[in-house]
Formats: sequence, C-alpha cells, structure tokens
Amino acid sequence: MPDPADGPATVFEIAGASSSRPGPLPTPPRRDVARRQTVEFLVMLGIGILLLRTFAAEAYVVPTGSMAPTLLGFHKELTCPNCKFPFVVGMDERGKSGRPVCPNCGQDRMADVDAVECNGDRLLVQKFLFDFRRPRRWEVAVFHSPSEPDQAYVKRVVGLPGEAVQIVDGDLFIDGRIARKTLAEQRAMRILVFDNDYIPADSDRFPRWRFRGDKFRRAVESGWKAEGTRFVHKPTRTSQDREDWLEYLHWDPDRGRHGAVRDFCPYNGADPRGDDVVRDLMIEADVAVSPGMKAVGLRIDHGLDHFAITLPVDGRARPEVTRNGRVLDLANARGGLRSSPEGSPRFARLEASAIDRRITVALDGVPLFDPIDYEGPGVPSFGPPASPLAIGALGGSMEVRGVRIYRDLYYTGNLSAGPRRPFGVDRPYQLGEDEFFVLGDNSPVSNDSRFWEGSPVVRGDRFLGKPFMVHLPGQVCALRVFGRPLGWIPDPREIRYIR
Repeated sequence: MPDPADGPATVFEIAGASSSRPGPLPTPPRRDVARRQTVEFLVMLGIGILLLRTFAAEAYVVPTGSMAPTLLGFHKELTCPNCKFPFVVGMDERGKSGRPVCPNCGQDRMADVDAVECNGDRLLVQKFLFDFRRPRRWEVAVFHSPSEPDQAYVKRVVGLPGEAVQIVDGDLFIDGRIARKTLAEQRAMRILVFDNDYIPADSDRFPRWRFRGDKFRRAVESGWKAEGTRFVHKPTRTSQDREDWLEYLHWDPDRGRHGAVRDFCPYNGADPRGDDVVRDLMIEADVAVSPGMKAVGLRIDHGLDHFAITLPVDGRARPEVTRNGRVLDLANARGGLRSSPEGSPRFARLEASAIDRRITVALDGVPLFDPIDYEGPGVPSFGPPASPLAIGALGGSMEVRGVRIYRDLYYTGNLSAGPRRPFGVDRPYQLGEDEFFVLGDNSPVSNDSRFWEGSPVVRGDRFLGKPFMVHLPGQVCALRVFGRPLGWIPDPREIRYIR
C-alpha cells in the first residue's frame, strides 16, 4: 500500500463491485515526525561510525611527545612575552614539564606567563592499508610495540626490508648513501627556527638580520630597510650592478647568543640542550619584485659548502646555481620570477633549501629546476664568515614578507633519558625480510628503533595502520562571546592531514 504521504489509497472496482474512496489517513503530529527523523539520524550516524571504525578508520590519542612537533602529546601552551610567539612544552603523566624557552627569541623568563594545559592530538588511523601495500619511507605509521605487544606506538618509518640503516651526523643513510626527501617530505618534517612575523622586542639589541650592501664587507650603502614585519629594498646610487644582501643572523635560544642553528627542541623545555649543529636549513618568504629588478639572489651555507642561487626576473636568463664558485648543471629549468608594479605588488612564495645534500628551489610550490644532489663536503670557499642564509637584490626594488627559517630533523645517537647502546649508529643495522626501522621526530627523547631492548625492528604484521588526520587537535584557542573569553576549545585551524 502506498505511504499516506503519497496521497489517499484507491480501491478499484472488480467483478462489478462498487468502488469507494475512503477519507485521508490521519497525519502524525509534526513533533513526532521530527523526533522520528532525529532518532533515525542518530541510529544511522552510530551505524556509520561503527562501520567506519570496524572497516576503515580508528581513533587514537597521542599521549607523549616522541613525534613532536608533527604530533603533540600532553602539553601546555604559552605565548612568549618578548615576541608574542605561541609555542608548546610537553608534559609527563604527572603534569610536569621542562623549563619553557621561546624557540623564536630565546626568552626564558616565563614564571609568570599563563599556560594552558592541553591533551594530546587525536588521530584518525586508516586501518588495513598496510594489508594492501607495505609502509613507505618517511611515512607515519601506528604499530604494536615489539616490547609491549598491547601498546600502540606512532613513529615514522625510515628503514625498509633488506636495507642497511645507519644514522650519521643527524642524517639517515641507507646502504651507505644518504636518504633524501622530496620537497613535500621536507615541508612535512621541517622544524621552525625563526618566524619574522613575531619580531622580538629586543631585536635592536640582538638583531636577527643584517643589511650588507656588498658581499665583501666593503663600506657600501645598503638599500634594504625593515618596515614592521616586512623588508623593502630600494636601489641606491651604488647598488645598480651588485647584489645587496639581507642576511639572517641566528639567535641560539638555548645559549642566549648569536651562533649556529642547533637541534634545540622547545617541546622538551630547557633540558636537554641542543648540542648538535644542524646544517640542513630552509628559507621561505613571499617576494614581490619591480620591473626594474634584474635578479633575486639566494645564499645558503651548508658546512664547508657555499651555494649561491641567482633567479633572473622576467625571463632575462636561466637560473644559475654555484657551489663554491663553480657553476652547476641544471636540469629542466622552468618558470621564474615575474615583476609587478610597485603600487600593486604580486607576491610569490619562494622556498629554498639545502637538506640531505640536496638543493631545492621552488616558486609557489613548483620547483624551478630538478633538485641538485651532491655528495660529501666540497672545497671550502675562502673569505669573510657569512650568515647561513641570505636574500639578495640586484638592480631594482623588491618587497619581502612572511620570512621563516626552518631546519631539518636531526637524528641523535643517544637518548637523553639515559645511556643505551643504540642500534644503527656505530655501524649499519641490516634489516631482514619484512622488517622495518622506525624513528620519532623528537629524536632527543624518542624511544624508538635505536634504543629498544633486544631488537630494533617492527615486523610487517605488527602495523595497525596509517594516521591520516588530526581530527581533534591538542592545541586550543579561546572561545569568545561578545569579545569575552569563556574558555578554551580545540583549535579548528590545527585540524590537518598528516604528511
């Protein structure tokens, strides 16, 4: 019989019988319909969640900071009083944390700074993915701990079956060769060192940038100047035919002085210290150039190697990369910087890195040429010491904003919690069939394949799945009503896919 909502039923005359049309059936009250629809929705939602959890995804909570800053465990959030930079410091199961130090400016006087205690990130894990394919290098994975079969761990896969794995000077080596990352993998694993959108109040005393009108330190006027959080370059009388440099000066937050970039991890607090020098760096900035600009320069110092990158404007020439003064071959050079009127600048996102002995330069996410791989330290270049990173302007006007400095992960050979003989550090560790080597991003405190007792491997049948999303972030933001803060809620801006 049709549903009453489709109209009254009809009785047809059969074998001479008379027909009749009964009156309309009574319509249920509107509130009963709404109640039924709500119940049906909740039932279907419950069934959907049950099916999702059973066959597709499962939720996990990150309790510790072994994967920080990629994934956060229990922590507290602070805002630096000196530069207003927000950052987090991990907490243990008793609510204890290390002494906070701002990673952006080095401020360590935080006794009176309000801190908000937060839970760990909540992950959605794609189940059964590794039943169809094996985990890949640099992929984040959830697995049963070899030493605690009932405990789920989350780490990054670095070594694959049949490979010889070794950590050398913070880098990962596979079968005797350095393991390199793509640009997307570099972005997923990089750690922020300095963000120029958060200028320290004491930047006049301890500058983060130096304007140098000449690379040989001659007394030449520079056309660079700072305007708030951006930098503006105007050509000077003597700067038409030379590069005018904006140089980054790193302030070591762990030591309170200018120095080299080290593997300091603010999530761990002031202890342990960052003792290892990190040479794998990346610079990111939004740049806009005027029609009179001839080229934009980039300079990256990587240990004994000095790389200079020249990016001509408006297709005047091809990009050029030199290593210690020697021009390198470029493959598949494409695109380049385009000028725009000074009154209506058009910004492009410029990224340049020297990570894993690989030079990568991209504009708006597109590499300007194939990555340049090189082996070992080159012949040192001679001359005055330089900052590790710099941006140069040749012959015109230019605006730079959104400047950020990053470093790569640095894998340590020791665990800060105590002395243990590590696997894959003093000598390569050979993986067998269906054996994987995993590491945490927060290397100084991560209990991973390096330090497990007995065996460092995770077998393929121990993997539970791949986390693909932080669906309920540990980081929080203030809930405000009519401008008044009423409490804290998970920060929806931190909902993210896991790379």
